[in-house]
Amino acid sequence: MAFRVRQLAVGGFDHNFSYLVTAPNGDALLVDPTGDAELIRAAVKEAGAIMPRYILLTHGHLDHTQSLGEASVFFPAPVVSHPTNPAAGKIRLIDNQVLPFGGEDGGIQAIFTPGHSRDSVCYRLTDDSALFTGDVLFVGCVGFCRSKDMYRSLMRRILPLADSLKVYSGHDYGEVPFRSLGEEKRLNPFLRCTTPEEFRELLRKLD
Repeated sequence: MAFRVRQLAVGGFDHNFSYLVTAPNGDALLVDPTGDAELIRAAVKEAGAIMPRYILLTHGHLDHTQSLGEASVFFPAPVVSHPTNPAAGKIRLIDNQVLPFGGEDGGIQAIFTPGHSRDSVCYRLTDDSALFTGDVLFVGCVGFCRSKDMYRSLMRRILPLADSLKVYSGHDYGEVPFRSLGEEKRLNPFLRCTTPEEFRELLRKLD
């Protein structure tokens, strides 16, 4: 399955990314529509004959949902989110739920990852090609968080995932716009912490 991920530098509140993902069968989804809605619209138009399947929200913070209303007009698809997300739509997820996407062998898995917010969700394409992390995991860093919850999410939910996954985060904060999870495991100091105390101490340096 060859999914195509378009990383859209939409500006927004703070160097935000939105994403348009398309599958060979024409299925398409948006992740965190925010910032410049016209840029998202242009990407959707350029993608050609696609079938809008989902709008995925990684969490409910306004800087990730700012353009949801506009996007829903030119990309009419159910909004998918954690059930406690204030912008929750028709599909309210359960942890580890796999949404069909891209045909019989395709899908996207919702992984609940509280820490940055209680409603944080990461989304994994089931061919292990892409992981959309919102503000949970950045290139080389993590989002501001409740340290205990974030450490547990990173160690138990993210670290065991396949190295092949490309980490697509919600903001352009890193040395590069995206990087493989294998590289993050090797280079991101937050993923190399071995205790909650070490993680908490590293977080203090972000203040």
